Amino acid sequence: MADIFYYDYVTIAPWTYFLATTTAGLSYVGLEGDEASPIFSYYPNRILVHDPKRLEPYTTQLKEYFAGKRRKFDVDIDISEFGTPFQRSVLKMITKIPYGSTVSYGDIASSLDSARSVRAVAHAVALNPVLIFIPCHRVVMSNGMIGGYRLGSKEKARLINLEKSYLHDNS
Repeated sequence: MADIFYYDYVTIAPWTYFLATTTAGLSYVGLEGDEASPIFSYYPNRILVHDPKRLEPYTTQLKEYFAGKRRKFDVDIDISEFGTPFQRSVLKMITKIPYGSTVSYGDIASSLDSARSVRAVAHAVALNPVLIFIPCHRVVMSNGMIGGYRLGSKEKARLINLEKSYLHDNS
């Protein structure tokens, strides 16, 4: 039998986000419409059940993040079935990047115990299924350029600038 993912939507301009969770934690963040295909490219053979009550802690924290009231998420994340052990280790490393800061793909590659190429790190970052909660938008190119992002480089720049503006406003 296929595993169940519970989902809900939250609108935070300019997007309507689609969030999906297992019983163990948040497993996917994308945009409305992702329930038709992209989530299944990460997690095939799943059943989606709309459950706003179960997703409420996640949608609330996402709203707080965009309002500048939350710098760190404290909800459970479940990427246990995502990717390879190496890719999960890269995503775990990303969760340690402080709010309002950026690091390069090379910084992450050199900080891992089993040193890997920058390309392997960039690939793992690009596959991040839990956008914003695992803040891959904080990973940039070594030359300072933004680099790619599943929601586009303009959105990546917007998230980086959002965090920096709240750091400046609250310091």
